[in-house]
Amino acid sequence: MLATHLVILAVAVLVDFASAGVPLPRYEALLKQQSAPSDPTLGLYDDGDKVIRLSVDNFNATVLDQNRGALVEFYNTYCGHCRRFAPTYKSVAEHLLPWSEVLIVAAIDCAAEENNGVCRNYEVMGYPTLRYLGPGFQPGPQHYGQSLHTQDINEIREMLAGMVAAENLTSSHNNSYWPNFYYLTENDSASSLFEGLSSVTQYVAVVHEPENTTLGVEVALFMTQWPAVSVRRVIDPAVAAKFKIDPTNLPISLVDRKGEITAYAPESTNGESYAKKLWDVLGKKNITPRPVTVHQPSATPASKIKGQNELIDEVHRNKHFVYQADLEQAIRTVLHNEVSKVGEISDEKLLALQRFLAVLQRYNPLGANGHQLVSKLKDYVVEFNDKLTGSQFEEELKRLEAHLSPVYSSTHFVGCVGSSPRLRGFSCSLWTLFHFMTVQAANNEESQDPLEVLQAMHGYIKNFFGCTECSEHFQAMASRRKIWSVPNKEEAVLWLWAAHNEVNQRLAGDATEDPEFPKKQFPAPDSCSECYRTPDSKSENLEIEWNKDAVLGFLKNIHNPQFVSRYGVQREELLHPTADKMRQKRQISSVFTDMDMRMGMLLYAFCIVMMVLAFKLFAFKGYRKKPYGHDLLGKV
Repeated sequence: MLATHLVILAVAVLVDFASAGVPLPRYEALLKQQSAPSDPTLGLYDDGDKVIRLSVDNFNATVLDQNRGALVEFYNTYCGHCRRFAPTYKSVAEHLLPWSEVLIVAAIDCAAEENNGVCRNYEVMGYPTLRYLGPGFQPGPQHYGQSLHTQDINEIREMLAGMVAAENLTSSHNNSYWPNFYYLTENDSASSLFEGLSSVTQYVAVVHEPENTTLGVEVALFMTQWPAVSVRRVIDPAVAAKFKIDPTNLPISLVDRKGEITAYAPESTNGESYAKKLWDVLGKKNITPRPVTVHQPSATPASKIKGQNELIDEVHRNKHFVYQADLEQAIRTVLHNEVSKVGEISDEKLLALQRFLAVLQRYNPLGANGHQLVSKLKDYVVEFNDKLTGSQFEEELKRLEAHLSPVYSSTHFVGCVGSSPRLRGFSCSLWTLFHFMTVQAANNEESQDPLEVLQAMHGYIKNFFGCTECSEHFQAMASRRKIWSVPNKEEAVLWLWAAHNEVNQRLAGDATEDPEFPKKQFPAPDSCSECYRTPDSKSENLEIEWNKDAVLGFLKNIHNPQFVSRYGVQREELLHPTADKMRQKRQISSVFTDMDMRMGMLLYAFCIVMMVLAFKLFAFKGYRKKPYGHDLLGKV
């Protein structure tokens, strides 16, 4: 009856906590030639964006030793902060598209395993990270590009303009589209402006640039696609006056080859507004920018959308399940992506990794090959007392996987699938894995350390988790909730449950939330009504009064390894036998006791002996009768 009750309860509960410009031809070619990650549906940018997607296959060829600069975002698909920043970065790429002959806007997903080496080599310590790589850039020790510590579009534009202008004095980039950023002087005149310029250039735009701004540089960059115009900056009021410029009312002027000068007033004081004024003036003169082509984004294959929708339907039907596929994806991502891309693992990081692997070895949800992998990997890491590099760890991991292959029974998320590949996924599965391990630890009588899983989780998130903002939030919450004062293993289960609910409450309605799986307090009343002390506390408008004893029992039941669903698993033979299969094997032994079995074997042996004796007895009697029959027949 107890087993039946547990099965019914498990089937009734919820387990998922986490619940205007157009490209230029050369830029267009980069967009078409870009190499996407192994799964093109992953990553935060697609073909419809003006962001060039980088990978290990095209990174060097796109940004190293080029005659133009590159703004590169190093991001992690599963980082909530990166997801919130993605729309801004798309706007940056769209906004700076006219600069693309001098500066491209690109991004590389450090959550993609194949990009581990790139992100590790550039010592990316947090996400998102913005770096400017100038013309002719080559990485070197302590030289991985100039960092931009802002996520504001205007500040990004101004900082990039300053960095690009600095290249005018420090680099030999051999780029004919590169503007002349030198200021005009008193020696310059309307006639001298055209010296050294191509005959294609019909006009020179003179822009007054206020001190301590990059306004003139920005105008020049916005005009790089207009070969008929060259842009020059002026800062001296006396020199500006020679070109009919009034810094307050008429800050830009257009000079033609005849020496005629016309001043103009843009709508607002920023580089794009100045450029739009020039575009309008030139358009009326029938002057156009270089021809452009429109990049048509490719659609997501219908078959992939259908498969994703089927998974979502499965999860909605069985939202009470913990899925084996999610546990495996969490482990695989931690080992292959999170740990492997760290440059140097030493001191606190090394200890955190050793603790994490020790706990994972003890409460490992993988099959036999997976158990060997984690065990051998832990032994390998423990051998290092000083430091270990991410590349060494990755090399050993791949060697062990090749030796023990196959290890993983699944290659995709199931319960943690999102309505978009950029939602849920790894972060959801990581919560699932740690909830699973806290429950296994609570049910394990061998270990008495109440903090073993929480300490491993804290160390991992602090030192390896790819979302910097998430890590900081978790550490602050752990300190406030007094994680190091948890008294026993059952309280550890409840601590993690309460912490996860706090995170869900903080992120409810956030841009990172999946509309198909809104973040709510767990468990819901229809999943565990006993978990609420009073009916009134079930209202979302009131603070919930939990029955923590019921919550604990609920969590232990839904994270029971016997109830882990194998839906979506491709290679079930790699896993341990299910409870049903083990039950079939033990069916006979479960009916009879050991004494019954021994008595049955003795009875069986006795029966065999009696049958043999009976056979010999009847055979002997038949042999004795035959001679008499023969004599009688002979006499007849």
